[in-house]
Amino acid sequence: MESWLTSTPYPGMILWIVLYISDYYMTLNSAKGFQEIGHFHFEGSFELTPQFQEDINKQKRISRRHIIFLVVYTLVILVAWWLFAKTLKAEWLYSIYLGTLILMEVAVHLRHFRNLHMVNAIKNEGGVEGDITYQKKLSYRISANEFQTFAWLFFIVAVITYSPFFLGGVISCFGISFRHNAYAKRAAGTPKAVHADHS
Repeated sequence: MESWLTSTPYPGMILWIVLYISDYYMTLNSAKGFQEIGHFHFEGSFELTPQFQEDINKQKRISRRHIIFLVVYTLVILVAWWLFAKTLKAEWLYSIYLGTLILMEVAVHLRHFRNLHMVNAIKNEGGVEGDITYQKKLSYRISANEFQTFAWLFFIVAVITYSPFFLGGVISCFGISFRHNAYAKRAAGTPKAVHADHS
């Protein structure tokens, strides 16, 4: 599979575009779903990435920030393929880079599927009473632990299959886990913000 991903830049670019767009709209739907069922509230925002919190809070169907990031990273994939695979003849380096993006999105999508399934189950079957508010520090801590779990899973696959692509997933997921742990520590040291009722 990795030779198919690295022989030309187009498979990676297409996968990235589809996953990145899907990520944004699944986040919108999850945030809206939690708002509709009313039991769950999130301090500050449902969205954990600071750059997109305002757009998700406002339920923007078209996000200028998202489009910019989509275009920039798509072009970076093209440049990375030209540099690593075509010029340096080091397809493994391009495979690592592509894995950091694609497998990070795979991990994010699995979290989206869980959230959307939970929202639909509660809407259809109930089973939740009362309200709960997630403080920002807890949301980031949970996220950090989940990404660390994905990182170890990708590490096992990378070792078994000698896969640079999955090594890229290890790097990105451990990186996000480290960053979210840092955000959690920062949130723990700041005054509690008003929760986002809309998410």
